[in-house]
Amino acid sequence: MKHILILLLLLNIFKFIKSNNECYCIFKEYCKPLEVGERIEFIGFSFNSTGNYLNYDYYSVTTIAISYELNYSIPRELICLSHANGVRLVWTTIINHDQLSNEKYRNEIIDTMFSTIQKENMDGVIYEMDDPNSLTTENSEYFTEIIKKTYKKLKAINWNYQISAKLPFSPSIDFSYQYSEISYYTDHLVIMDYNIGSRISMDGNCLAGSNSPNPLIEQGVHNFSSIGIPGERLILSYPWFGLDFICSNDGNLSSVDCLVFKPQGENVSCYDLNSISKQISYGEILKILNDDNIINGGINWNSQSKSVFFNYYDLQGKLHQIHFDNPKSLFIKVFLTKRLKAKGIAAQSMDNLDYNDLVNSYNMFDTMAYFFM
Repeated sequence: MKHILILLLLLNIFKFIKSNNECYCIFKEYCKPLEVGERIEFIGFSFNSTGNYLNYDYYSVTTIAISYELNYSIPRELICLSHANGVRLVWTTIINHDQLSNEKYRNEIIDTMFSTIQKENMDGVIYEMDDPNSLTTENSEYFTEIIKKTYKKLKAINWNYQISAKLPFSPSIDFSYQYSEISYYTDHLVIMDYNIGSRISMDGNCLAGSNSPNPLIEQGVHNFSSIGIPGERLILSYPWFGLDFICSNDGNLSSVDCLVFKPQGENVSCYDLNSISKQISYGEILKILNDDNIINGGINWNSQSKSVFFNYYDLQGKLHQIHFDNPKSLFIKVFLTKRLKAKGIAAQSMDNLDYNDLVNSYNMFDTMAYFFM
């Protein structure tokens, strides 16, 4: 009820007016980049431009990172609501690895981001490779170059602009990134602590595993520290989605191990979780658990990964196993993040919630907000 009243209040306050300087907010300062300086962060990623932003918890997040098409007109409500609540609004820009060596492409990316941020009164950018594993030692300098030039160009205008990059969960699994230099030319690094929990059976087959196991998260932070990048420079990004595996073994609803079905004729690695599983939103997971037409075995706790999973039969009778995080497991992750002295946390992404179910949706926001306590 509290969050519904807040949303109604915000929508009532922010009536949008257009003036000669193209500010649509009721207060002109909301059309300027925020000047808030360094702070601990809760970044919420946003991929859906169709209206979910009206349901985001602007009292919990500190930065909203949108990943819409660059030619898409950003909703004015999103800019006004964000800045009115002291929330930064930044672009997440995906870099095409096939074009990375193309100097014209790199310059266009930088120029487009520079003009878009200024035109839309935004607060910065987060760069990300389209395939985190596609970077090579030959082209890694080009990714760094984009970040470096963007940093210098934006900071020269306004030091409060925020520049960041999304990187794999540990430098030990990918040596291609120029981690130290990227860290120097960013305000922080966003670490992708999801799609990392691959498991392999004794006979070499793939097993369903946690999306975001805590031991690997902790090891990743220690590995960054070992190359001179402390936790204070890291934002740990956690999944608000699960991994749905189809089991190929003769298991049942109470089975712990799910031998993963792999597409025939394909040489698929157990480490490529996107190939052996399907991403499923937290909202959809709750619907499966509450659907009387779908038989499930109830939520189980994985004491090693500190996350949850359950088995279910789909309507065709196939056995599935879904691994995900809920408020219970996220609560433990939040305090792990605090113990590791990280600069902040992130949700990947806020659009994975079902905002028709406000109670369960805001439980996720509220759990992440424990980071500020």
